[in-house]
Amino acid sequence: MTMPFYVSPEQVMKDRADYARKGIARGRSLIALEAGDGIVIVAENPSRTLFKISEIYDHIAFAGVGKYNEFEMLKIAGVRHADLKGYAYSREDVTARSLANAYAQTLGQVFTHEMKPYEVEILVAQVGDTRSGYQLIHILYYSTLMD
Repeated sequence: MTMPFYVSPEQVMKDRADYARKGIARGRSLIALEAGDGIVIVAENPSRTLFKISEIYDHIAFAGVGKYNEFEMLKIAGVRHADLKGYAYSREDVTARSLANAYAQTLGQVFTHEMKPYEVEILVAQVGDTRSGYQLIHILYYSTLMD
């Protein structure tokens, strides 16, 4: 009987992180910044059929970098999450922070429990009535949020 190979958990996580970083690096970057009356998100996108930037809800935008089909699945899940929360409670209850937390939970679950992590980094942006209501949240492939 053959013995299975042993790989330490630290090495598995390091390999997953390296794999995800390489996949994301193959994608094209995007830039987001606060402008005078809103938020500007710019991305290089040579395709006319694939969209890296889109609206999730009436005041919340989504942008993704990395493997297109993976961030497209996350975008669709975010739209469904926002619609259900806005319908069940109130439109004001749908925030960039709540969506970012849902995305972070999904990315963290996939990163730690699945064989292959998602090769994506996403941005959730929210505009408000005032500049203090603006929010940019960057979510990394292993679920870390950066405001």
